[in-house]
Amino acid sequence: MLALPALCLGSWMVPVSAFPPENQLRVLAEHGIYDSFMAHWVSVEDVYEVARRLDADPEKAVRCDFHAARSSETRTRTGSRRRAWIARLAAGWSLIVYLDGLMPDSDPLSLGGQRVFDVACITGLDEIDELFYTHDGVSTGTLYDEEEYRVHWADLTYDVSTTAGQLEEYLTVLGRVSGRFLDRDFFSSQGLMIDVK
Repeated sequence: MLALPALCLGSWMVPVSAFPPENQLRVLAEHGIYDSFMAHWVSVEDVYEVARRLDADPEKAVRCDFHAARSSETRTRTGSRRRAWIARLAAGWSLIVYLDGLMPDSDPLSLGGQRVFDVACITGLDEIDELFYTHDGVSTGTLYDEEEYRVHWADLTYDVSTTAGQLEEYLTVLGRVSGRFLDRDFFSSQGLMIDVK
């Protein structure tokens, strides 16, 4: 019997050919993410370091779960806030979910040899960007342009002619790369809510 290759990342062990135990779009919907999903997968585990790379004010950062971050006040005396929730996803990885749309540039997040993957999807408008990849301050194109990641997507058969199918594929690929798929425990974990400049 042929053994499947696997990624071992701390306590998580995900076979390269693994599939999420739950539909990833359903997991997003259960947490109130329907029409827009903007996120960065960052190969930095320390959420405070991720916040620093985003130039967030540590005095204004709030430890909370995703639901508390999502329901936080969106207005300030000077106008609207741009909020993000950062949480540890797996050993060596954090996920930043942008709560108010627009994502900042991924270059600062990737400095020092780190990797960043951008997911930007507005399902209500059937718009999804390519799965961009940035390494050490240089955007090299999409994950699909990088030979080292081929093993993570080559066997997938999602219907990428639809926005939903494409997003489901992206989330599966990124779960394989990071060592963890999105799940309820992740969204219930304590993360860090910040204001994005």
